Amino acid sequence: MQASPPACPELSQVLPASLGQRYRYDRRQARLIDVTVPNRPVPTPTRAPAKETRLPNGLRPGHIVTIDPGHGGVDPGNPGVFFPRGTREKDVTLQVGLLLRDEVKRRGVGVTMTRTSDTLIALGDRGRYCTEACDLFVSLHVNSLARRPGYTDIRGFETYFLAEARTEDAARVAQMENEALRFEAGAAERGAGGGLDFIVKDLQLNEHLRESARAADLVQRNLKTVHLGDSRGVKQAGFMVLTTARRPAILVELGYSTNPEDGRFLTTHASQKAMAYALADAVVEYLLDYERKTTSTDSGGTR
Repeated sequence: MQASPPACPELSQVLPASLGQRYRYDRRQARLIDVTVPNRPVPTPTRAPAKETRLPNGLRPGHIVTIDPGHGGVDPGNPGVFFPRGTREKDVTLQVGLLLRDEVKRRGVGVTMTRTSDTLIALGDRGRYCTEACDLFVSLHVNSLARRPGYTDIRGFETYFLAEARTEDAARVAQMENEALRFEAGAAERGAGGGLDFIVKDLQLNEHLRESARAADLVQRNLKTVHLGDSRGVKQAGFMVLTTARRPAILVELGYSTNPEDGRFLTTHASQKAMAYALADAVVEYLLDYERKTTSTDSGGTR
């Protein structure tokens, strides 16, 4: 009987025997393991985080501002000494307000209007249109002066935030705008208030003073690029229309109806559109700045 040829040793036996420093045979897995390769877990592919959606101007979607065209209805505002016949403050603020609404929307920001027609909205109700979902309240007005020597020479624009008036002129402007209360039913019973009895009522208002001042500064800077009058700066005073806004709030005096140059500028459609464009730019710049501060705070920075 012919002998069987000797069995050929398996590779799993030969390699560990000859290259024992490198290989070992794992009987459970029935495979050779290269011991020189570290036993590291296989990395699991990870999905890259989704890129945050941004508007073309860099803003996050979802911002809302409230635009308040001052006066309206039975409240004409100031008569407009150098406005065309039949045009009053309430007409100019509405025209600019509607143009501003369109410009702000074009930049991807939502808008709430206190009025879109010639109607009266109570001063105490206007700010309430700017709720917690609102980012900024902007009230539009036109300045004027009582007749006195040289009163027609004063012109220009200024922006206010809510705090105690520091100058006699700022107090005058606030008193002029607050007199709109006389057109409201029941105003006599409620009382118009005065001084500091209706401003800075709680800590929430104080919380937004810095942001309001920042927004006012940006409005002045941007209006300066299109307005023909003087930039009269950022000011503070006790405007009742600003007291009920739950978010940063400003009041813009677009010019003087008692100045002939301002009167023409405020009632020309091209000028109104230019002001609306500049104001919309200021709104976007404010919101971008506010986003940066909020992001810094959320990531542990200081505000």
